[in-house]
Amino acid sequence: MIAVALLLAQTAAAPAAVARGEQIFAQNCSVGYCHGVAGAAGRGPRLRGRRFSKDYLYGVTRDGIPSSAMPAWKDRLQDEDIHAVVEYVASLATATDPPPPANPMPPGTGPAAVPNFMGPNAAARGHELFFDPARENCGVCHSVGGRGIAIGPGLAGGQEIMLSDKATHSRHVVTAKLKNGEEFPALPAERDENQVRLYDLTLAPPVLRTFARSEVVSLVPTSTWRHSDFVKDYSRSELDAIVVYLRWAATGK
Repeated sequence: MIAVALLLAQTAAAPAAVARGEQIFAQNCSVGYCHGVAGAAGRGPRLRGRRFSKDYLYGVTRDGIPSSAMPAWKDRLQDEDIHAVVEYVASLATATDPPPPANPMPPGTGPAAVPNFMGPNAAARGHELFFDPARENCGVCHSVGGRGIAIGPGLAGGQEIMLSDKATHSRHVVTAKLKNGEEFPALPAERDENQVRLYDLTLAPPVLRTFARSEVVSLVPTSTWRHSDFVKDYSRSELDAIVVYLRWAATGK
């Protein structure tokens, strides 16, 4: 009888875990540059209609995939929330209906939209580096000339951000504090009377997260976030080349 009761309890708990996992997935994973809505293909691979072992899903979600855009979530989500996401993704294996419409991308058409650079040779190297697909490039946060993803502000005339490793603040960045005690640097995306959407800047590319307004305690301008942490993989000469490109994009010279 005890074994039967435990089995029934586990069965009853599963829908709640799947529902919780669906909510967490929608808030953190289903964004324009990662996985699509309800496990559809995005820039990340399709999860819907595919079978994975739960051990594999847990390991990938917890620890990420080295040298890929898949981040580790072990320092961002409670273990029970990771297990909930695993249950939700596993539940998508038998999904046969079409997913709902994809989330709209932020302004900009995406880093792969314009393969050829038609500008001057002097700016070509910086353009290549700005949208370099081999690294977490500038184009995953900024849009120039209609290309890239406009998460962060436009860079026309603001190339000093790229150069200065002493710049310790941006008027656009805030510290978000949640009811559960979590704090992180963020760029506000949208807010209304019911919810707040924030780009979490603790990872690159930033993750778009959605919260009920009641979950957000405060959004306070910060003086500690460093843009230089996001461009640390670029050398000084590479940053100089990017500045040449940005000046050309802003002035045509």
